[in-house]
Parts: sequence; C-alpha cells; structure tokens
Amino acid sequence: MITTYGFSIATPNKDLRQAAIDAVFRWLDEVHPQEMRTNATPVNVRHSANDAIFRVDVLEQDNKQAAARGTTVTLITSKDELYFDLRRTLRPTKPAVLPRRTIDRPEPRLNKLVLEIVELFKVRDAEKIIDAKITIANDQLSGQSLAAFAEAPSRRLPIVIEVIVGKPSAITSSETAKQLAGIAHLAHVTSHVADEAFEDLYGAKAISSSWITVVWPRGVAPEKFHQQDDDEVVNQLIAASIGSLATLVLSQPRKNMIIEKTSHAPKIEITSQPVGLLQENLELNNTVKELLEENASLLENATLTDMLSAQKTEERDRAYSQLATFLMMEDDKSYLDRVSDAVAFAQKNLPNIIFHQRAISSANDSHLMNGRRIYSNLVELNNLAARLQRGDFAPNVFNIYCNQQLSNFAASISDEAEHRYAQDYAIDWKGENVLAKPHIRCGDARIHFYHDTKTNEIVIAYVGRHLRDKSNK
Repeated sequence: MITTYGFSIATPNKDLRQAAIDAVFRWLDEVHPQEMRTNATPVNVRHSANDAIFRVDVLEQDNKQAAARGTTVTLITSKDELYFDLRRTLRPTKPAVLPRRTIDRPEPRLNKLVLEIVELFKVRDAEKIIDAKITIANDQLSGQSLAAFAEAPSRRLPIVIEVIVGKPSAITSSETAKQLAGIAHLAHVTSHVADEAFEDLYGAKAISSSWITVVWPRGVAPEKFHQQDDDEVVNQLIAASIGSLATLVLSQPRKNMIIEKTSHAPKIEITSQPVGLLQENLELNNTVKELLEENASLLENATLTDMLSAQKTEERDRAYSQLATFLMMEDDKSYLDRVSDAVAFAQKNLPNIIFHQRAISSANDSHLMNGRRIYSNLVELNNLAARLQRGDFAPNVFNIYCNQQLSNFAASISDEAEHRYAQDYAIDWKGENVLAKPHIRCGDARIHFYHDTKTNEIVIAYVGRHLRDKSNK
C-alpha cells in the first residue's frame, strides 16, 4: 500500500466533532450515494457516540491500472484535541508490477472536503489562521509581516512565496492555494517595496521573481524551485505532508481499559516499580502496537478480497443470465428473430449500455430478421462496457478489447463516409453533435455506438441496415 496524499489538522475545540462528521457524510453521499453503492466499491464506516474514533474507508477501482484507490477519513477525539486525518492510498489488486505513483493532487471532490474542514476548524499557525487564501504582500509593512511570519519559531507549516513583480502571470494561483490547504501557506509579493522589506528583515536573498521559494519551518533552509509551473513544488509539499502523518492507533491499548475498570478501586500509592516490571510493560506495549498494525493490514487485505469476490460474483450472475437467455432462444426458434425485438429486449436486460432514441427507431424501421445475432453482439458489448466502467482497463484501449471480443468489429468509418455522409452517423448526445464511428457488422445489419470518454458511457446510436459510405453511395 502506498500513501499518495495526506492531510491532517487538529483543533482544541472538541465541540466541532459532530460538524466534522456531518461534513464527511455529506461528502460520502455526494461521491457514493447510497443507492449507487455496490459490493465492488466497499464503504466501511466506524461511528458511535461512545467511540472516540470516527472512521470512513472507501475503496474504488483505479481506471488507469490494476489497483484500488482507498480514501480513509479518521476523526479522533482525545483528552486535549480533536484530530482530523485524511489519506489517499494506492492498493494493488493484481499480481503485476505497476508504476510507483507516490503523489496525487487531491481531486476536486476530495479537495472540497479538505476546504470545508479547514474552514470549520479555523486553526492558527503562528497566529495566522490556516486557510486556502493567498497572502498578498504589496507594501513595506506587509513585506515585513511576511518575513516575521517566515521566521516565527512556532510556525509548523511551510510557506510558498512567489514574487510576481515583472512577470506576465503568476505560476502559483488560487487553485494552488486550494490544493495546499492545510499543508502549506501561499504568499505573493507584488511590489519592489515589499520585496526589499522582506529581504531587509529576513536578512538573506531568499525570494526572487526568478524562482519560487518554500520557507520550511523549524529552521530548515529555504528551498528554491525554478520550474515554469507549480507541479514540482506542490508534489514536494504533499510528499512532506505524507511524511509528517502520525501513525494512527485505532484501538485503545489494553492498559487503558484496565485503568478504566479499576478506577473505582481503593487508591493505592505506589512509590516505585521494579526495573523488570517496567521492561515488561515496554515490551507489552510494543507487542500491542505490532498486533494493531498487523490487524490493520489484515483488514485491508480482507476488504480487497471482498471487492474482488464481488466482481467475480457479478460476472458469474451475468453469465448465468445470458446463458438462460440463449437457451430460451434455442427452445423457441422465433424468439428475438426480429432486430426490433432484440433491441427492445436488450434495452431492458443490458444495463451497461445506453440506447439512444435513434437506435430504437432505426431498429423498428429496418424490418431485419437477424435479431439473435444482433442481441448476441450487444451482450458482448455490454460485458465490455461493464469492465470499462469498473476500471479493468483504460478507456483508450477499449477499441482494442472490442476488436478481440467482437467479430466483425470496426473502430471507425471511412474518410468519405465521415466527410460526405456525416449526418448518417451523427446523434445528439448531452447537447453535442457526435459521430458514432465504432460499429459491428452483423450480415446486412450494423450496430453503431459512441464511447463517451468523459463518463465512460457506451451509447448505442444506430441499429439497422448498412449506412451510406464509399461502397453504397
């Protein structure tokens, strides 16, 4: 398992616990609505009014590789503070050597939750509230204030400083500030006066319009980034945030439980303990820690196993249903003979492909009688669409899989058909005019479909006789 994004924040205001839990549940309902959840996307929730630990763990298939993306949100209420922890992880699901992607910027849906928690907690860092806004230094006083903040011994988050004087545009932006919310502060120096004031007070040439400066806390030397975009600096800061995450212990140690049980017993004063007993306690604590870590690993493996088992179960159920349909066809030779009947039946029983209205009308107008062959190809296309949406392979290789699984498949149409008869292949899809180029040849019939790469939806656009091209003008 690799942690690719991490963010944590703590507040002494423990009354914010319920508000934070509500924010997590709103995010969960938005990302994974209850009615849309399947066994292939497990969601585990630990939540009790008497439990100091609240946790949500979501596992999703990664469309780009044979791995699962885990999102874990943990809220811990301790004696002194309310601690919020969010982690994004990459968990391999197949025995394959994969590229080690160590850093991920938080996607918009996750970043929205981070921004809401940061705004809710209103935590101060060296007297400055942690937020997702850019601090502007445009005069002598603000330049000196920024330098004083950079040198503050109590500061725990790094500061990203960009001098934008003389630049056509800034490299870092408000989007950068949102991506780094709770991880780093972002400041822009917008005048020569502020630049000089910062340098005079800071005592070194740390900032310049030629680079971006990261001023690390705790006396670590500033770091300069000369790149033309903010990717490197954001990746470095996210990596630093991941490295600073605490090791989470999600179960109370046994010694705490024993203390709770014996809290009402007569108080006995113990002035000293034998050295041997102290050593035994230390070893016991280490053993408990190791067992907790092992238990967390076993739970993770069990979750991955459940997800893969659910996928296999879905595939098996789908195969049984398809087999029953084909056996029914053999019993009744007239069953699904007409193309229009096959399309109507497929529309009800193949949930992973979408039938455009033109596909239905073209099938009804065709009067073709090879419906079972049409349905058989639609079944295979539906299975491929299910694998695509589940993330078994990347969208850009979908046509390759179609070519392997579907006989008489063509990934596109001729240039003449596209330029002279484009209207024959066009459909209106979500307000856009798109061409359904991929098609399956079924004797005299054709199945044309459109792959929406934004949503990975497969849209059946046309079922009927051969459309016009260079061979049948």
